[in-house]
Amino acid sequence: MKSMIWSVIAAIVVIGGISGYFIYDHAKKEASLNETLETLFLNIDEEKLNIEYGSSFDPESLIRDHEGELTVEGSVDTKKTGDYPVTFRLTKEDQYHQTASKEFTYTAHVKDTQNPVITFTEESFSFETGSTFVPDAIVQSVKDAVDGDLKEAETLDKGTWIIEHDLDLNQAGDYTVTVKAMDLNGNISEASCPVSIHNAEPDFGLIAGSADYPYYIRINRALNTVTIYTIDDNGYYTIPYMAMVCSTGDATPLGTYNTTAQYRWLSLYGGVYGQYATRIVGAILFHSVPYFTENPADLEYDEYNKLGTAASMGCVRLCVRDVLWIYNNCPVGTAVEFYDDYESPGPLGKPEPITIDTSDERRGWDPTDPDPANPWN
Repeated sequence: MKSMIWSVIAAIVVIGGISGYFIYDHAKKEASLNETLETLFLNIDEEKLNIEYGSSFDPESLIRDHEGELTVEGSVDTKKTGDYPVTFRLTKEDQYHQTASKEFTYTAHVKDTQNPVITFTEESFSFETGSTFVPDAIVQSVKDAVDGDLKEAETLDKGTWIIEHDLDLNQAGDYTVTVKAMDLNGNISEASCPVSIHNAEPDFGLIAGSADYPYYIRINRALNTVTIYTIDDNGYYTIPYMAMVCSTGDATPLGTYNTTAQYRWLSLYGGVYGQYATRIVGAILFHSVPYFTENPADLEYDEYNKLGTAASMGCVRLCVRDVLWIYNNCPVGTAVEFYDDYESPGPLGKPEPITIDTSDERRGWDPTDPDPANPWN
């Protein structure tokens, strides 16, 4: 009986030892696994989780540093905006060949931050009234960096562009053509281009030039503008050279004439005087704004301030700078043409006239007179 009891006790001791060994071994393995697990880490550049639409992307490019064998789950379609989960799994075996594993999940954001690009064929456009003009012909391209060429449409929607304008090809004026574009992700661009509609210049034909007469003068009576033309490479007066503002009058004729004489000072109708006069036809001359006497300091300044409007008896009044230029550069015999155009002053436009403050003590002088005694200089 006693021997049986001792046998049972011995069995219990053995079984307890074995059981204790297994408990101890399990604890060691669990501690080893936990220690190995603690060594696993991942450091990423989170800014790179914001991905530009259409760009290339490799999830591993996010990683700055890590410990453990790396695998990646999840894909990112950079040609489709949205949020994409990306999981990084790190594994490592401990000394007992147990596999420690950690997962890190991040969300990648594909965003389209680029607007469509609108390009015009020119920076601005100018057309004559009555022209045939197709507004979208001024558009060179409307493109998205990823989507490519967008399509023209009547209403703005994703992947399209539209053109808006209020052009009236029969009415001279300044207009704006606007293009609006929307890419496939809803980004919108807008760009505008100025368009000028102008009246056609009167066709005065091809007039042959001459080395003796380098300039041809045209005077628009309606808008009191002088345009000087010079000779092109083919020998014709077609190149607009300079424009001047003038004053004509009721007796200013139409037609083409050749100048006949020039005068440093000339007595004019009404007992006044003009500087640098050039006779055009009969009593019609180019001359300065009148002076009360043959004194460049005795200007009719109230008349000077009428330059640019019809104010003469029929002659062509100019500031001293301009009338002196004709006097010095356009020899007797130069052709002068008078015409009317109420829409366009000429190809170079109408210069802004100079005005004189009539309370200024210098008012007796033409501000453009190159005379050394001119107090305006």
